Amino acid sequence: MRIAVIGAGPAGLTSAKQALAAGHDVVVHEKHADVGGIWNPAAGGAYDSVRMQTSRLAFPYSDFPPATPTDFPSLAEVHGYLREYAEHFGVLPVTRFGSEVTRVAKVDGRWRVGDEDFDAVMVATGELWRPRLPPGTPPGTLTAKDYRRPEPFRGQRVLVVGGGVSGADIAGELTGVAASVDWSVRRKQLFLPRYCGEFYNDALFSYAGRVAVEDMPYGEYLAWLEELMPAYMRTYRATGLLPDDGFHGAVHVNEKIIPLVDQGAVRARPAFAAFTADGAVEFADGRVERYDTVILCLGYQMPDYGFIDGLRREDLYEHHLHRIDPTLAVINTPVDTEAFGTACPYFEAIAGWVLAVWAGTAPLPDVRERSRWCAEHMGALHRRRYLDCWLETVRFRLLSGALPDPATDFADYWTAMASAVSPHNLVWPSPRPAAHDSAVDVADVRRRVLAGLPEGVRDALLADAQITPADHAAAALVPRERVLDAWLPYRQHPRVEARR
Repeated sequence: MRIAVIGAGPAGLTSAKQALAAGHDVVVHEKHADVGGIWNPAAGGAYDSVRMQTSRLAFPYSDFPPATPTDFPSLAEVHGYLREYAEHFGVLPVTRFGSEVTRVAKVDGRWRVGDEDFDAVMVATGELWRPRLPPGTPPGTLTAKDYRRPEPFRGQRVLVVGGGVSGADIAGELTGVAASVDWSVRRKQLFLPRYCGEFYNDALFSYAGRVAVEDMPYGEYLAWLEELMPAYMRTYRATGLLPDDGFHGAVHVNEKIIPLVDQGAVRARPAFAAFTADGAVEFADGRVERYDTVILCLGYQMPDYGFIDGLRREDLYEHHLHRIDPTLAVINTPVDTEAFGTACPYFEAIAGWVLAVWAGTAPLPDVRERSRWCAEHMGALHRRRYLDCWLETVRFRLLSGALPDPATDFADYWTAMASAVSPHNLVWPSPRPAAHDSAVDVADVRRRVLAGLPEGVRDALLADAQITPADHAAAALVPRERVLDAWLPYRQHPRVEARR
């Protein structure tokens, strides 16, 4: 096939690499002068001090470990990693830099991209480019995308609006430079540091452990965190910012903001309500204050796919393939999600599934079933949900056949699921347990997954010594409502579901 890949960020690079490895003729269009997407420092997609929230064990592609010894790489280090990946796998020679695609259309049975025709298109334009602005935002108001470094704000009274990672990062970095830093938080979020005790934040639980921890009552989870990090959790409680209720999987990563609030270096404020007519800020409690600078960190708008003739987001089967013509694929994070996890292995898995579908090695339902799925899942994109990118990586690797099939090779499948969260462990399953799986009931997850397999399949696994007699007996006793699919579905937070 002749394939056009639009975008040379983390999603586009792995799409091109895998397409080339499969023997396809590939052209990559990248509007900037270098690879990297938001991780290209010259593209203006991220502030100078940004660091990976996931560790060097969890963030990379499965087949290209990072050369940097840094535990949580910087902007420059991630950009260097992506460029080395592109060089190593021959993506740079097929990339056209400074090539912005303004129209994609189906013409005479092929996809017209610019003035060339292709058999298939992989859209990897990213989703973190257009900041979300509240109504009435004064012209010139800064956003997280505009922010680069703290020095321009020296001596100013600054308000940072937004309780997510970008807001926490920027508010923390401004301390000691700005005269004062206020941080407007709409709802309390669970912030944990990059290092939890002696381990990386993302090394605490295995893939299966990430599911098991959700069954732990939230209060018990907090008590466990207090044993793991007593000083940090005491400080957290003292700030009043620790959520009274929460979802264990939706963890924001920042180790500085909670101590800074506790020290008074950052002042937590109520939710932002609106800008007044003269540019002051009104908070949800009715107070009005004026600042020298307001920096909005309110997330990003949905990506603009207006350059693709006839594409509606509602038509993306499994969020990534066009329901009518699946030779059009979108390798971006689903537009209705708040994603947690890491990008490179996640996009690697999605691109691998798309290429397996095109190769005919991964089954795809007929157009009627794809349309039914879209009608059920894509009708309310404004209602955002949590997405665990690590577990979605498992799902797409199972769909593409890149993970051992639990119905025939349960032993290797489970070795991968019970291993530390690392893309390497999904490709070469090895018994590398996560640091704190002993704190949760991973064995229960194993029983629930086995219960999701047909009884005859479990019989065959037992006969082949893939599972034990105890496994076989326990799986038969799992209640129907507790059964798990092999891709380890990520539970939605009840309050998110209530807003649907």
